[in-house]
Amino acid sequence: MDTITLKEVIERMDKGEIFSIAFISFNKRENTGGEWIAFEQAYKSKFQTATSHTNTTSQTTIRKDPKHFDNSTRNLVVLPEGNIMKVHLRLIRRFNSKVVL
Repeated sequence: MDTITLKEVIERMDKGEIFSIAFISFNKRENTGGEWIAFEQAYKSKFQTATSHTNTTSQTTIRKDPKHFDNSTRNLVVLPEGNIMKVHLRLIRRFNSKVVL
């Protein structure tokens, strides 16, 4: 069976390519998880940092910094729906049909 390292997975995700991925869910706050989740087409969301954004009423709102580097997470856009899903990098088990080491 083909294998890939986590470092290679992160490099390919950061390129913005569309990929297939399977991982185990985890929610520390609600103490839930353990579900196998697989997507045939996804790509890394391009909005990964905290930003201040101005809406039409000229009020500035600050979005919370997701600290993806500190938490070892990434936001993925799942196709074709376009839903955003957070994934913990260390819980990725398959990437483009390869087993993640």
